[in-house]
Amino acid sequence: MAERKETGLGSYVDAAAHLIDLPIAPQYRDNVITNLERTAEIAKLAVADPLPDDLEAAPVFRP
Repeated sequence: MAERKETGLGSYVDAAAHLIDLPIAPQYRDNVITNLERTAEIAKLAVADPLPDDLEAAPVFRP
């Protein structure tokens, strides 16, 4: 596997797993971190354009 640039996500994964008592096998840890990195990139797209304060949800879905 390619060498990973330290982003602090490894420490986060370790702490979060410990907090919820979720064992992560050592052979899967890098994949969990990669998944979290990808999720963070996707989340950046979701928050890149802020929504206006006066935006209201549609009361009925109409395709």
